[in-house]
Amino acid sequence: MRVLAFLLVILFLGFAAVQYNDPDPYLWIPVYLFPAIVSALIFTGRRVSPWLLALGAGVFLVFSYFQWPAHWEGVALKNGMKDINIEEGREALGLIICAAVLLLYWVYLTRFKARANQPAVG
Repeated sequence: MRVLAFLLVILFLGFAAVQYNDPDPYLWIPVYLFPAIVSALIFTGRRVSPWLLALGAGVFLVFSYFQWPAHWEGVALKNGMKDINIEEGREALGLIICAAVLLLYWVYLTRFKARANQPAVG
């Protein structure tokens, strides 16, 4: 999990860095920094509250629902930025990626790591 967390730190820092030219970077930079920070905490072995992960994932999923475009036109770079639907689609998928990573960490902390810390029976 540490290797994956390290790779996700780099990925989300990259996502945050390319938001500097977005019309609303004050919104999207923190969105991507949150999973980057959580990934860094997981990588370094620091304690992360499963409740924080679940809450963060829930918030990202709710916002992705409201960010979803009225008409899906894809997110491929070859399509450019013809209209707002492509931008909204990219933003919604970014939020879903953030939520998926937080849910992955939640499962890791509540299922696998908790089970590994249980004393052996017998």
